[in-house]
Amino acid sequence: MATMRISRDWRMEWAFPRMGRLPTAFPWKVVHWLGRDSVPVRRTTERFLQERFQQVFPQSTPEQRRQWAQAHMRMLAQEMLDACALQRIGVRGGPQISLTGWECVEALQRRNQGFILVLNHFDRLLTAPIALARRGLVLHNMTMPVLNNPELGDVQRDFLIKKIGTYTRITGGQWRTSDEGLRPVHEGLRAGQAWVILADAWRPEFGRMRSHAFLRGQLSLPTGIERLAQSTGAALLHAVTYTDAPDRMRVSVEALPQNPREAIDAVICHLEADIKKRPWAWWHWGLWDQMWRPMPQEERLVQH
Repeated sequence: MATMRISRDWRMEWAFPRMGRLPTAFPWKVVHWLGRDSVPVRRTTERFLQERFQQVFPQSTPEQRRQWAQAHMRMLAQEMLDACALQRIGVRGGPQISLTGWECVEALQRRNQGFILVLNHFDRLLTAPIALARRGLVLHNMTMPVLNNPELGDVQRDFLIKKIGTYTRITGGQWRTSDEGLRPVHEGLRAGQAWVILADAWRPEFGRMRSHAFLRGQLSLPTGIERLAQSTGAALLHAVTYTDAPDRMRVSVEALPQNPREAIDAVICHLEADIKKRPWAWWHWGLWDQMWRPMPQEERLVQH
């Protein structure tokens, strides 16, 4: 663990920030050679991912699983570089973003209706909010605690502070965490604000959860978004990022059903379909054993 932290720290402290200052989008095309972690850690992670992919996708071939694991490691490196150069995402000389679904945002703005932009830990996380901010939308963020996380070292904490600072300058909004209280979020949504919240955020201490049919089993996720939408009358939009090349991404925004429970069901169904097509792009394979459980025998029999 200490070796892994030291390895990450020098990358976070100066290697990735320096790469992010190089001109053109070339750094994103070669950053996988640097990698987010040391070579031994990356090899261990790749072996773990291949075993996980074999468990979840038993019909896949060894070559497919190897390619997916390598693609996942490339994504981690690209996302780290994104975090060090957020101000260059979606502007000339940096990674480019194509956006579909902006009309969904405009429709809600015309009604002055607050909404939650629902994301998942899929592909390069902050691309979708930045793409919308480039169009002029002010976005606020609600996440799990960051700075009070005892698992973070000083360098990691400083890195996150800088990342959050740059992100909020781009999006023009607040960054709040769940340990700060939800009253400003409630008030903001009722006043017509837009808030970004991750549907598949997960911690073992979460209390209010429900299960979703997911990859031949059940995925247990918090119900916070649907409860927040229910109590405030906020609309729900869903956004997904797809990396087509290291310096070229697509963001798709779509409206969701008015019923919050049905809306989150649709988001998780969409996530399942995306993972089947791009297994490498989901971040949570390391939490799989905690978030997912096999479907009960009686439910499997009913389905068949």
